[in-house]
Amino acid sequence: MRSFVKVVVGALLFVGLMAAAAAGDVSSPAALALQDGDGAVVYQANCASCHQVDGAGVAGVFPPLAGNPKAGDAAYVESVVVGGQSGAIEVLGVTYNGVMPAVDLTPAELTAVVAYVGTLAGGDQPTPTTAAPPQDGDSAHGEKLFKGATGFTAGGAACAACHSAGDIGFGGGSGLGPDLSDVFDRFGGEAGLRAWLGSPGSATMQPLFVDKPLTDGEISDLTAFLATTTSVKPTGGIDVVLLSSIVGMLILLGFMAWRIKGPNETYNQRLRSMQ
Repeated sequence: MRSFVKVVVGALLFVGLMAAAAAGDVSSPAALALQDGDGAVVYQANCASCHQVDGAGVAGVFPPLAGNPKAGDAAYVESVVVGGQSGAIEVLGVTYNGVMPAVDLTPAELTAVVAYVGTLAGGDQPTPTTAAPPQDGDSAHGEKLFKGATGFTAGGAACAACHSAGDIGFGGGSGLGPDLSDVFDRFGGEAGLRAWLGSPGSATMQPLFVDKPLTDGEISDLTAFLATTTSVKPTGGIDVVLLSSIVGMLILLGFMAWRIKGPNETYNQRLRSMQ
């Protein structure tokens, strides 16, 4: 019995460590990105989905960094990355009124990405990217896509495998990734969220969707659904994915322990029975 208890305790510790590692990876998307001190890698993982790879931004939604004098002010850029920014700002004669959430980076990542953004500031100002025209989305279908009740056309993982949103929490979502209830507001509305869903910027999501992009229709439906969750208080609750993993691990280990400690005849007993 003691052996079984030790096995169970070890399994729980193992699952807990794995969950903590997964949560840490999601909360800091560029945790492993800065292997070669490359600020461009950190930028691609955290900034490019909104400000675009070339720093052009999205017209009327996300301000450009290329050719932007403020992007060359290291102290200013660092303060925005660390603390986020909201409210109306004027960039190159255009007013932007959105929300940029704070980005969780290590000191080395922060230094590298600030320096890289500074290089964009000194370049030519490209034409801002124009977000895809808003389309009418089906929020009910978007909820099914989020939960995984309806699969994505290209086979991407359901959002609820890692995230919760609105009342999709207890029994229907996961706490491995951040809650997405207010993501519609955080990305400045429809155009910003559509741009991000079309090219997810986090290092965690990129490998999952780089070869399995969402269709325009799926982006529209998800955007429509997430627009309905902004005023819904997250339910929280039990992380179903983690709980299922723990239960499955315990069942497997319990069966293994039963087989090991069960009425199996030892080799010596077999020899004695043959005499």
